[in-house]
Amino acid sequence: MVAQLGNEACRAFNATWNNLQPDNYLSVGNGTRERRICKFEYRQRDRRWKTLENCHFFQTQAHNPLLGGIQRTYARSETSFTGSPVLQTLLAADLALLDLTVGHRDWLVTCHQFRIPCDEHSAGQATPEGRHRDGHDFVFQHLIQRQLVIGGESRVFHENGETVFSATLTDYMETVVLNDRTLLHEVSPLQKPHASSNPGTRDMLIIDFDLTEH
Repeated sequence: MVAQLGNEACRAFNATWNNLQPDNYLSVGNGTRERRICKFEYRQRDRRWKTLENCHFFQTQAHNPLLGGIQRTYARSETSFTGSPVLQTLLAADLALLDLTVGHRDWLVTCHQFRIPCDEHSAGQATPEGRHRDGHDFVFQHLIQRQLVIGGESRVFHENGETVFSATLTDYMETVVLNDRTLLHEVSPLQKPHASSNPGTRDMLIIDFDLTEH
């Protein structure tokens, strides 16, 4: 569906990852990453999306022992991202799948733009908290791009530790969908395959869907 929008729309959308901000909540030794977030509210009755100004993000320590228990505030995604037809198409596609899975519901939707860098000295840590849940109802993990990296295998597990899925996402908009209430996930470290003046990067769009009651 995204491909039908054309290369120019996709390039403009992808370029917004070049303007992310450092995640200053990560401590030394837990890797580095850049990110922005934005939030929407979806009402199924009138099929309306409302943009929210709130850029806070909270996880319990049970879900995130590394950064849980504190309210974090991140830079808001740029209007070139929030108003992109690519994002609108992705949200509609994700919502259509949830409509089939759990029916027509109201949702709080949080979009996380992530860039995970790595170089010859430091591995990239997409999930520095290790195997975990995010604390949402459903999570969509969309690959935007990866450059000069190896590794970064996406892994999904049952609560009993059994592997449900493992694969390295390589193609544009390749996606993992999680029922975050019943499954855990992690991503293996990213490494640079050879010396280069540029760091390796893995860009992801993570979209959280949380049921709301009105």
